[in-house]
Amino acid sequence: MMVIGFNWPVEHDNTVALILDGELVFATEEERYTRHKHSPGELPFGSFNKLFNFMHKNNLKPSDVDAFALNFNHKKFPLIKRYWAFRYSLFTAAFYGTPILKNKNLFTRLPFLDLNSLAEYFIRHVYTKNNEKMPDKIKIIPVEHHIAHAASAYYFSGFKSCAGLVLDGYGERDATSFYQIKNGEFEKILSIPATYGSMGLMYEASSYKLGYENLEGPGKLMGLAPYGNKSQYYNKLERFLKINTNGLPFYFDIDKKYRKSVNYREPYEKIFDYVTPKINWDRHGELNKKAADFAWAVQKVAEEAVLSAGEYVKELTGENKLVMAGGVALNAKANMELYYANLFNDMFIFPAANDAGTTIGAAAYVYEHELGGKMKNKRIETVYLGPEYGDEEIKNVVEASKFKYEYIGDDVGVVADLVKKGNIVTWYQGRAELGPRALGNRSIIANPTLLDTWKTVNKIKGREWWRPLAPSLLSEHKNDYFINPVDHEFMILMFKFKEGMKERVPAVYHVDGTARPQTVSYKQNKNWYNMIKAFGEETDEYLVVNTSFNLAGEPLVETPKDALRSFGLGGFDAMYMQGWLIYKH
Repeated sequence: MMVIGFNWPVEHDNTVALILDGELVFATEEERYTRHKHSPGELPFGSFNKLFNFMHKNNLKPSDVDAFALNFNHKKFPLIKRYWAFRYSLFTAAFYGTPILKNKNLFTRLPFLDLNSLAEYFIRHVYTKNNEKMPDKIKIIPVEHHIAHAASAYYFSGFKSCAGLVLDGYGERDATSFYQIKNGEFEKILSIPATYGSMGLMYEASSYKLGYENLEGPGKLMGLAPYGNKSQYYNKLERFLKINTNGLPFYFDIDKKYRKSVNYREPYEKIFDYVTPKINWDRHGELNKKAADFAWAVQKVAEEAVLSAGEYVKELTGENKLVMAGGVALNAKANMELYYANLFNDMFIFPAANDAGTTIGAAAYVYEHELGGKMKNKRIETVYLGPEYGDEEIKNVVEASKFKYEYIGDDVGVVADLVKKGNIVTWYQGRAELGPRALGNRSIIANPTLLDTWKTVNKIKGREWWRPLAPSLLSEHKNDYFINPVDHEFMILMFKFKEGMKERVPAVYHVDGTARPQTVSYKQNKNWYNMIKAFGEETDEYLVVNTSFNLAGEPLVETPKDALRSFGLGGFDAMYMQGWLIYKH
């Protein structure tokens, strides 16, 4: 059986995924094709096209798809939000060139605000656009947003029984949800509404105060926070956060008139209007104490809430394993605080914890709960789930360039030697990673032992100079660097460095003595592993700088042409591209 999942109604982080016979076999994000980070309001035409290509390469017929899973259940929206979602989806479809407004039959569904009808129209259009035969019956099944998040974490954790924690901006109505999950059955224990229980919207509202957009700001504030200290900002903000009060693990104590508002963002905007006016600062200039102290306050409140949520779900379920998802679960520092609290024997955070992962969770949930299939429920070890570009295509792109190049195949020791000498090297191979982190197929690599690496890489990418860089290291060497680490392949859990590491690997040592690493095994990614190993054999440090292969404001590179373009525009020294080594000098 096959289930396709996609985002509907269209919002952000739009993704298309395929579950085949109980396994996740393909997932790709629309931002990679539009080149607009988070793909806000963009219909996933490019993602469907790549999915169909993948299916044909693997002798799968798009006409044999059994169901389409949506990552929201529109019937659970408040009526006014359902109206706006319908209206937005309708005109988005029209804007992107579909002849939807000419469909008179569709408008008979308007009084019912039936988003499923719009989804069906989009499916028919995208099949037609790609010259694909339609399934005999288009079965569309919407899944509650937080169930989709929880399912994404559970079905790929390898756990049979666990607690589940979803921390989000908002779903249909809720922002934070707690689950007991056993053998694929999801029991919701508690949910906190978006108007007073959203850590995601709290972080978004705070981002505007530093001049950032809502989707990019939270991650940058997390990186800025360790430069700050406790201040008036924290004292003001903590007045609103109630921990373990009125039977809830946390909530924001606001005027009750906002609790029933359908504008979920309004309460958090009011909170931060009280905390501070907008802080004007040069994010690329000298460190601004006000900005850093403000970020510290926001991060501290997030950590307190996440830790309380973890304690709450542990106490209510008695489970010793935890799965997490939702946009807030990308906060690697808050995850670290929960990890070191030792509440659970094992934690699994879905790699694409944001809305990109909900299409996967929705498809998995539909496969098991609606179609009667059985998910394999194996621990996901890699997220190389996107399209793959053939050796011949890459050869043609390389040979058409004006750069100097040579073919080295799997002799990645040459790359390690370049990195050792201080070169900044881009790395491109295989299927693209799912999610916001580069994990060895679309990466920029550099020498972690050189302090200048940190500012050099940030400058090349157009990033703020103070933002940390992450390491990738061989799994068998994780205990050499970190305090009580576990294998973590996806860079959404921080660990604390051991003493002496600042001197050894200063480029990845953040100001608070932490890093957000990727542990790498040979099984996961042979060439990536061998390159890090070769670097270690030359330097005695089995760890390299690894940051995403993209320039400022762009998503990860996707195609070979994307990679060559970014390589040419950026201040990189060399690029490894699926066996080819390309030089600028």
